[in-house]
Amino acid sequence: MKSDIGVVIHGPEVIDSGGARHVLDVLSEHYTITAMLCGTMGRAAAIDAFLENRVDISTNMRPSATIESLSWTDAVILLNRGKTIDSGIAFGRIVVSRTKPEVPIIQIECQMRNGAVVPWTGATEWAEAIAQIMGLPIRTPPPAQNVQLVRTDDGLMHRRIHNVMPGETIRINGIVVGTAVSRDVEIVVDDCRIVDIVGTRIKEHGIEKLERIDLKSALVRTGSIRRTRHEARIGRVDAKEKSGDLRVVLIDHDAESTFELSEGADLAVTVGDDTTAIAGDILYRLGIPIIGITDMDLDYVLSDTNILPGSAVLRVKPGYDDVVGDMVRDRLFGGTGQMVAQSVGSVRAQVVGIAGALLIEVLEY
Repeated sequence: MKSDIGVVIHGPEVIDSGGARHVLDVLSEHYTITAMLCGTMGRAAAIDAFLENRVDISTNMRPSATIESLSWTDAVILLNRGKTIDSGIAFGRIVVSRTKPEVPIIQIECQMRNGAVVPWTGATEWAEAIAQIMGLPIRTPPPAQNVQLVRTDDGLMHRRIHNVMPGETIRINGIVVGTAVSRDVEIVVDDCRIVDIVGTRIKEHGIEKLERIDLKSALVRTGSIRRTRHEARIGRVDAKEKSGDLRVVLIDHDAESTFELSEGADLAVTVGDDTTAIAGDILYRLGIPIIGITDMDLDYVLSDTNILPGSAVLRVKPGYDDVVGDMVRDRLFGGTGQMVAQSVGSVRAQVVGIAGALLIEVLEY
């Protein structure tokens, strides 16, 4: 009887590279596999790769929580592809430190030419067996360790961000807060409010949106949210033909929750340049058109994006996408995040009317 192995797939890169499919194919010959996906763009990548029937993409949990949900298995594999093996292990170090060690955890860093198997909690024998099966070397890991904070004499809390490249965007809890100008980046907080991000060109508007944060648990990401080349898989293009009782949802600077917010939707109104780019790209796969509200302040956290035919993107005056978004929420959605409409065209006309004199142009797809 085969042992039960859980596989937690993190991020789109390991899927786009073909690594996830290869690992699942090889391990399935030896174990009974239950695979789960964590990460918004990873879910999009799984759809592109036609893996949604082999990998559970229905949840939106952090890697540590996903691992814990598989604690009923004999062992869990964290499958990742970091910028480098070392950065991938640093990621695994934090994930494992946040996980209750109820099951052996093995990490597979699935790099192009020189991947590695990393034994974490009580997983030496498992790692040896999997390394032999996969033909990969074993890397001895450092002790699992959560994010480290340093309090300086002035009472400020510092958190260093590792493996940052100059030019990469810095995102905290999904909000772009700056662009790295150095490899040495530190977030500095006073009373749960960011007062500086050393080594970056700060985006003040992003800091304002965040307001207060828990520096230790804050989700910090750098660079593009999908670095690898891929071919998007288009969904059914039929919403623009529908009329009567269309379910419309509002996605306001929360692209990370696009899958959850758009469940059962026929149309989405998106607020913010990067939110429109990311949510529009995801909804392209689900066959849901968008009406985007932007002001051309794009941070390019995702390149090579797609928007479903039948969509429209409004460009408003600089700095006013939030203002128009708030008006749309109040006047069109009644202060909520969803509504029912008669047609895509009627919603577009109402959003254009609300934007009024702030509107510069409308791009139709």
